[in-house]
Amino acid sequence: MPRTVSFRLLLAGLVAALITIAGLPPVGATPAQPTYTNPLMQDIVQAFSDVGLIRAKDGAWYSYATNTSLTRENADNGGPQHLIPMVRSTDLVHWEFLGDAFSAENHPEWAGWPQKGYWAPDVRYVDGQYYMYYSAPGSTPLGAAIGLAISSSPAGPWKDIGHPVVDFVADNEVMEIDPMMFIDDDGTKYLYYGSFRRGGMHVVRLSPDGRSTVGASKQVVAGERGEAAWVTKRGPWYYLFYSGYGCCIGNVGGGGYPVLVGRSTSPTGPFLDENGVSLTAEQPGGTIVNSFNGNSLSATGHNAVTVDRSGQEWNLVNSDFRADPTWGGRPQSMDRLDWIDGWPTVRAGRWTSDQPETAPNSAWTVGSTFNGSTDLSAWRTVSGGWTVGQDPTSGGYVESASPSSFLVSRTSGPADYRVEGDLRTSTGRTGLVFGYHSPLNYAVAWLDPERGALRVEQRVAGRVVGTSEVPLYQGLRYDTWHAVSVEVRGDRATIQVAPSIGDNPLGRLDVRLAPGLAGPTQIGLAGSGQGDNVGLTKLYQPVTKKLPDPPTGKLLTGFSDEFDSADTNWQWTGANQGRVENGQLVWDTQATNLSTDATVLLRDAPQGDYTVETRLTLPFQGSTGNARAGLIAWASRTQSVQLAPTRTGAVRQAFLWPGADPSPWAEAIQLGPSADTMWLRLRHTTQPDTGEHLFQAATSLDGRHWQWGSYWHLPADAGPLKLGLISMGGTGTTARFDYVRTYES
Repeated sequence: MPRTVSFRLLLAGLVAALITIAGLPPVGATPAQPTYTNPLMQDIVQAFSDVGLIRAKDGAWYSYATNTSLTRENADNGGPQHLIPMVRSTDLVHWEFLGDAFSAENHPEWAGWPQKGYWAPDVRYVDGQYYMYYSAPGSTPLGAAIGLAISSSPAGPWKDIGHPVVDFVADNEVMEIDPMMFIDDDGTKYLYYGSFRRGGMHVVRLSPDGRSTVGASKQVVAGERGEAAWVTKRGPWYYLFYSGYGCCIGNVGGGGYPVLVGRSTSPTGPFLDENGVSLTAEQPGGTIVNSFNGNSLSATGHNAVTVDRSGQEWNLVNSDFRADPTWGGRPQSMDRLDWIDGWPTVRAGRWTSDQPETAPNSAWTVGSTFNGSTDLSAWRTVSGGWTVGQDPTSGGYVESASPSSFLVSRTSGPADYRVEGDLRTSTGRTGLVFGYHSPLNYAVAWLDPERGALRVEQRVAGRVVGTSEVPLYQGLRYDTWHAVSVEVRGDRATIQVAPSIGDNPLGRLDVRLAPGLAGPTQIGLAGSGQGDNVGLTKLYQPVTKKLPDPPTGKLLTGFSDEFDSADTNWQWTGANQGRVENGQLVWDTQATNLSTDATVLLRDAPQGDYTVETRLTLPFQGSTGNARAGLIAWASRTQSVQLAPTRTGAVRQAFLWPGADPSPWAEAIQLGPSADTMWLRLRHTTQPDTGEHLFQAATSLDGRHWQWGSYWHLPADAGPLKLGLISMGGTGTTARFDYVRTYES
């Protein structure tokens, strides 16, 4: 979502065609550095938000951003805005600025010029062209529409189609921003969009050409819950990623902007979290993928996902410098995305890094982009004839006109490997060769137009010993590039075809390799057609264990209360508001907030590290405002951290809430799902380098299974720290606390 700033007219030239960037390592080359440090691109770009990302047909990655000042120097000097800046990388670490997608010469006429800007581009490869969906703000503060520009190159020039795909809607329900286009394996195109309004996030079906919508949209995320959709399919599951509160406003530190996810067996939902709670429920679900972890980078959201050459997925987000929230450039950061027990998480639950990390694998052990020359000395023609051609959008490629042609690498790669290549054909089937040991022993993943399928054939001793195929959707354009990948671990192979590497699979096969085809292998191409970006590298090793939940130690009875009698260790900051009855503290929610004169119940906190827990019952029927109740860590009204389920419009959700703001927008950080009765934990540790007090929140629906969420911080010199309870923010409901228990951590 964009910041609320004024924009200046950009009069800048376009990058007219795909270019080879000086200073970047060649595609597939061994990277110069094995590590990276977030944020990325600091040598060229310090402001790069709402990232869109694609791995293009020249083998490189391209990233796109909301209009931005781009550099701090430009912002400080009042320089022009860059309208959807574009950058390119061959390794996801080193990036080169290409130019801007829009200018005075090619801006969308229907959106007007000059314009506030263009937001959240999403770029997809569709039938030989690049589609860029984007948001264009309207004349009202929350008005927006979604447009589409098309190019034959990921670097432009871009030509708008001349009308919005999703038009301005004069209502207060859905904000038409943050588009994401998704092509299902049946060829149906969908568009996801929406933000923090009562209508939440929606999905709508697109016409076959992707230029208009078909039918009514459907809500997929509850109102006031999230934005920035990213959808991917793994096996039978569609995963909907989205980002929560705190993208880009605030004076406490930029907010949390966590990334959450739900999954469904349909691209239109319903999407459920790991607790089985729907993302559209009155008390909506959401499994945390990435959130603020207490380091120097906050607001790490609006994610995009890609894959490196080893098959490891990577999660890219914008971020903020916690120590400098007034700058708000939102640079781009990146970390490993792990899939553990069917759910995604960044760095096994450690979330965004700000120290050196192992870089993505951007090098092939064996392979070529065929961009350098017509020399095929690294390859051996087994049969047929192979030549090198040139494509203006992808560079060099190899081709053969004979259906019996065979081209293989002269060298082999490791036993467990990933091989990938871009294929297209207009004359017959074309295939990616793997498991190659001799002209009589190999496997081929065929794109077969005649059968309308992705087909795998295995040959041993010259005979076909196994075939598998999956139909591809009717109307698939085999004469445009499609990405085929094969991952082999032991004797198991997974084969996929997608519009581009890292995009949603249009077909997938899981096969067992015949005896003799596993192990170190050569790779190649087969059949009549064209191949590009053919390479092999060692398959990534998946992370299978998540960061364990923080343990609790012994109960600190002097800092705990079962509410079975009066406890003189508690102190009210104002008039006594609650009462102890039937083993509970009963407390009606106050109309006031911390920013005014709301009463808080406090007691001294122990020294060292500790975890405080409570069981809370808080039905919201009839409540007003942002009614809430829960735990608080307190040094003062402004230096405080609340953990509370909160009423926000039509839904309720749990937040970690820094400071005294009366509303959770924009600093409060969303946590796991809430319920009328739920458990809360707030864990205190000390940041070793700065001495800051770090507080991490956890929620539970049963008191046994905890979803640990974001951190927040209080200064090292804050204090003396106290722990306590709150019940405030709106009238109409009553909080019931069963206990407060504090444990050593």
